[in-house]
Amino acid sequence: MCTAISDNGYCHLFGRTLDIECSYGEVVAVTPRNFRFDFLHEGAVERHLAIMGIACIRHNVPLYYDAINEAGLAIAGLNFPSNAVYRAPEEGAHNVASFELIPWVLSQCETLEAAIKLLQSTNITSDCFSPEMPATPLHWLIADKSGSVTVESVAEGLKIYENPFGVLTNNPPFPYHQTNIANFMHLDSRAAQNNLCPSLDLAPYSRGMGAMGLPGDHSSPSRFVRAVFAKNHTAPASTEQDAVSRFFHMMDTVSVPCGCVKTEEDKSVLTVYTSCANTGTFTYYFTTYHNRRMRAVCPNDVQQEASELLSFSMQDSEDMLYLPFV
Repeated sequence: MCTAISDNGYCHLFGRTLDIECSYGEVVAVTPRNFRFDFLHEGAVERHLAIMGIACIRHNVPLYYDAINEAGLAIAGLNFPSNAVYRAPEEGAHNVASFELIPWVLSQCETLEAAIKLLQSTNITSDCFSPEMPATPLHWLIADKSGSVTVESVAEGLKIYENPFGVLTNNPPFPYHQTNIANFMHLDSRAAQNNLCPSLDLAPYSRGMGAMGLPGDHSSPSRFVRAVFAKNHTAPASTEQDAVSRFFHMMDTVSVPCGCVKTEEDKSVLTVYTSCANTGTFTYYFTTYHNRRMRAVCPNDVQQEASELLSFSMQDSEDMLYLPFV
């Protein structure tokens, strides 16, 4: 369970929730320009665009969940079980394991157009990172300030869909969400209108009735609809601080309180973290389930030029401000 949003408002912001039953030791990771990537089938890349996002780091390899690069391109990988199909390496294609896809694209593509071109010749392979870490079934939201696409490796091949909503959740495949959203085209943030029987004096008895029918459960289709609604009806921002705050409030509409969703093993799912990246300033904001304070990482040029991974703890404990009595 996850939700990702790409939002072109006051500035281009990109972020996601990670909704899962446990943490894997995530950190905010900065991959500087001179960090060496060793791709399984594509060889080594010594110098590349700087990358920043949330990852778990294993054997000095950042396994990114979502990230942006210094040029303003962003990617999030979301769970896509039963539908993701990865393949064996293919001759004549760029063969990239699913856990490598985010750095593969962000290390070399400055724009969404360049990413699409690269992906059209890329085969996502079924390689595991290690015996203990099998390939995770994923699909991806990729965006810059010009727009966004959904990328799905399915039985029919690699599909790249234009995504005019700038929203992605989980199953079913993206074409379903494109069709399903039409079921909610009547939703509105304004007061409900009496279209049922105009000859009668019917009036709304509560604010918010224009959005009656907005799904409130935590399923993927429902979160997709809620995210689209929140993105298109939240008041516009006039500063970066306002825009970031607005983005986190939008993500609150799809966050999962611990215990409201259970796995088949009766474990509680929760929103482990929520992210929001300003792709224009290369700034990465985040909150966690146990610490709602917004924190930010913004590496300077010297840090971006380094050759060693940089990582920042997510400080997963509540940071409360107790106000003094006057």
